[in-house]
Amino acid sequence: MSTVEEMTERNEENFSRAAITLLKGIVSRGRDEVLWQFIVNDRSALSDYFRRIGLILIIDEVDEYAYLKQEDAAGLLRLVQRYQLSYPVSMLLVQLRKALGEQDTASGDTRLVISFADIMRRMEPFLPVPGNEMKFRQSLEHIIGQVMQLGFLQKLKGSEDEYEVRPVLRSFVDAQWLSDFNEKLAEYEAHGQMLHQGAAEDKGDENEGEEGLLGEFVRNE
Repeated sequence: MSTVEEMTERNEENFSRAAITLLKGIVSRGRDEVLWQFIVNDRSALSDYFRRIGLILIIDEVDEYAYLKQEDAAGLLRLVQRYQLSYPVSMLLVQLRKALGEQDTASGDTRLVISFADIMRRMEPFLPVPGNEMKFRQSLEHIIGQVMQLGFLQKLKGSEDEYEVRPVLRSFVDAQWLSDFNEKLAEYEAHGQMLHQGAAEDKGDENEGEEGLLGEFVRNE
C-alpha cells in the first residue's frame, strides 16, 4: 500500500471515529486530544456530513468541546434524543450552572471543581429530609450519577468526592433556559420546601417522568 493510500485510509478511519463519537455524545479535548484536533481541523467535512442528516455540529474552541444538535424544523426522524429530567436532576443542573456563574464572576477561570460537600450544601434545601445521613448521601450520589451520565459532571481522577463541572453545561443551561426556569422557580421552590419539610413522602423514582427543564441534549459517551 502506498503512502498516499495509507494516509487516505487513516483519514477515513479518523473521520468515522469522529462521526461515531459525536453521535454518541459530547467530545472534549481533555478526554481525547487526538480526536479533538481532528474534529477541529476537519470541521467543514464533518459539518457537511451531519447536515445531510439534519444535524448541526457545534464546536466551542474556548471551552474545548463539541456536540451535535438537531433542529426540530428539520422534519426528520430524531437522532438526538430528548430526555425528561426529574425535579432533583433539574435542580442540580441549576445549582451547578449558578456555581459556574459565581466562578466566572470571581476569577474568570473556566474550570470549576466542586466537592460532594458543596453539592450537598447547595441541594439540601430542595431534597426530602433524610431518615439518616447515609440514605441522604446515597440519594444525592444517585442524582449526581445521573448528571454525570448526561455529561455535565466528571469525577476527578484520584479523588473520591470532587467533580469537575464540564463547561458544556453553559450551552444547555443558558440565559434563555434560566429565564424559562425563573418562571417556574416559585413552583419548584415550593415543591422543594415541601419535600424538605417532610410534607411530601419520598416516592423513589415516581417523579422521573415529570416534565424537566432541559429541552435537548446528547448523552455522554
